[in-house]
Amino acid sequence: MNQAQAMLLVAEREVREAMRRRLFWIILGVLFLGSTAAMVIPEFVGSDGPTKFDVAVVGETARADGFGEVLVGLGPDFDAVISIVPLADAEAARAGVDDEKVDVAVVLDDKPTIIVRAGENDRLVGAVAQALSSLSLVDRLHDAGLTDDEVTDVLTAPQVRVEELNKESESRLAASIGLSLVLYLLLLTVMVQVANGIAIEKANRISEVLLAIVRPGPLMFGKVLGVGLVGVSALSAAIVPVVVKLAIGGKLPAGIGGALAGSVIWFVLGLTLYLLIAAALGAMVERQEEAGSAVSPLTAILVATFIVAQGEADTVVGNVLAYVPLTSPIVVPIRLAMGESSAIELVTSVVILVLSILLAARVGSRVYARAIVQTGHRLKLREVLGRRSGGPG
Repeated sequence: MNQAQAMLLVAEREVREAMRRRLFWIILGVLFLGSTAAMVIPEFVGSDGPTKFDVAVVGETARADGFGEVLVGLGPDFDAVISIVPLADAEAARAGVDDEKVDVAVVLDDKPTIIVRAGENDRLVGAVAQALSSLSLVDRLHDAGLTDDEVTDVLTAPQVRVEELNKESESRLAASIGLSLVLYLLLLTVMVQVANGIAIEKANRISEVLLAIVRPGPLMFGKVLGVGLVGVSALSAAIVPVVVKLAIGGKLPAGIGGALAGSVIWFVLGLTLYLLIAAALGAMVERQEEAGSAVSPLTAILVATFIVAQGEADTVVGNVLAYVPLTSPIVVPIRLAMGESSAIELVTSVVILVLSILLAARVGSRVYARAIVQTGHRLKLREVLGRRSGGPG
């Protein structure tokens, strides 16, 4: 049996063991259902039409009617239907707003007052202020001697066209947050899994039995390949609903298509890098309980990257992290979703990541081969790299 066959045999064993675990199927189910919900819910939960607002008005009937007519006419400008609720006095208006019976109240006196709950209905307040300004202007024009027709002519203005830039930013941001969360959780899960698996085999002397059949290199790479395939299958469970939606002619949220395609590349490469390092670190521990602390530096990097990427992915910090091999698997998919990545950045990031994988494979296999046969105490990296291999290589 050559080394390639041995590696595939070990990988097959890892996949079979993973498929026997209930947790594996739970993770696949959660990812599949979560992705399905993300694709289906937007099709059914959308805008239910214009927003309805109730505005209480206190003031003389004629003036209140004029104000109400202007305000109701402004409703369609921000996709709203406004209903006017006449009230007797300011106290009733305040009570109505405080009890949430009306959204906003307006007291029409010498100095009109807008009553609103703090931090709410900003756009409606803006429309009310605009209506009050229009009403004040009409009064002044009448005082200046203009007729109703002349006032209407003065107030008539061409329709203003609003051009929105970067309309897809909100959906891109939502896509980036979802992607980063999935990639972060998957990388963290499989990284800990490979370190724990190797630590268990070493503690239980299973690795010694396997080393009698398989050399250290194929044994380590086979385990990394097997666990990596498990991670990719979990990511595939999240992608299947997306593919199905595209196949039946559906549309994805803006920005998520390219980000998903890019996330596969960086996820696979990042997964390989993290698993190679985790495998080497897992071989250095003496007991299974030490595996978590052994990979804690990698865990800290993942957690810090995830947190920083949420607010800094589109900044200079995010641009720098896109080139760092241990952070790019999380940052680059987010930058793709937000439309911030350039072609040079993507190519350079991949090249650096691939070179890092080759280095991690070389150093990691040496550490694994020397550490997996050393028992009795937890090893240090300097100690392992300084040893001459006494076991099989």
